[in-house]
Amino acid sequence: MTYREIADGVYLIDTLPAGIPGLVAGYLVRGEKSALVDVGHATSAKTVLSELRALGGGNLRLDYLIPTHVHLDHAGAISHLAKAMPNARVLVNEHGAKHMIDPTKLIQHQMDLFGKESLSIFGAPVALPRERVESVGDLYNLDLGAGKRLRLLWTPGHAPHHMSAFLDNERFLITGDAVGLHYPGFNFPIPATPPPSFDENQYVKTLSRFMDLNPAGLLLPHFGPVLENVRGFLQANLETVRRWGSEVSRVLNRGGSVNDIFELFITDIAGRAGKSRDQIPDLISKSIMLSASGYDSYVQKMRTRQ
Repeated sequence: MTYREIADGVYLIDTLPAGIPGLVAGYLVRGEKSALVDVGHATSAKTVLSELRALGGGNLRLDYLIPTHVHLDHAGAISHLAKAMPNARVLVNEHGAKHMIDPTKLIQHQMDLFGKESLSIFGAPVALPRERVESVGDLYNLDLGAGKRLRLLWTPGHAPHHMSAFLDNERFLITGDAVGLHYPGFNFPIPATPPPSFDENQYVKTLSRFMDLNPAGLLLPHFGPVLENVRGFLQANLETVRRWGSEVSRVLNRGGSVNDIFELFITDIAGRAGKSRDQIPDLISKSIMLSASGYDSYVQKMRTRQ
């Protein structure tokens, strides 16, 4: 099985994109009602449905489907799951709801970044009927019963349509990509700052808000829970993104390119991990390249506004 219980009624579900473990996690919260936060790529739908059935003793029942944002590794399977569970309510941030109804731009963005072949590997989203989409604003309180209460918070920065879910009693924060990547061998967060809509100012405000919440644990989509030194983990994320922002500006001031930003970022990550460049997994290198592109786009946009 590719799920595990983190706390009473709180489960990590490994969505196994393209059969790869430890890449994209969703989180199931079960009270009297149940909610799945993040669902993985379109081709992960069968895995997720299988795990939900296993957790339900063979029954498939879910009350809420909640993507933290509409990027395809978090929301690609929504339509497939919604079709299989016609009574489940789909809660999406108001800034991203339109892309669930018409995913054309999401599909094009995926192809622009990763090529057409990525759609055959990870799948393309299917349009969700308008009547199934419920838009969520800055704050939405969701009582699942049996002491399980979720606060859905608008947490922009990684993307303008991003939200995170705070479990009040457990004080766990289901972060989405508002907090960086955390993979084996890298005992620190690696910020995810992709194009086209990364905003450093909002990202920093979101991280500062998380620190004010003082969560007891972070439930990351990439990948798994952080249950120790949570404040230190958030502080490291904040310091890294601030440092990267300052260094990107210097690189661009001297006429540097996205490749120069990438070299800056990957050298930083390798050094902090005590690794050589060739020891950085391809998965992380690709994410760092996306982050370099996102930072380049952000700084260029900020300069045109001045």
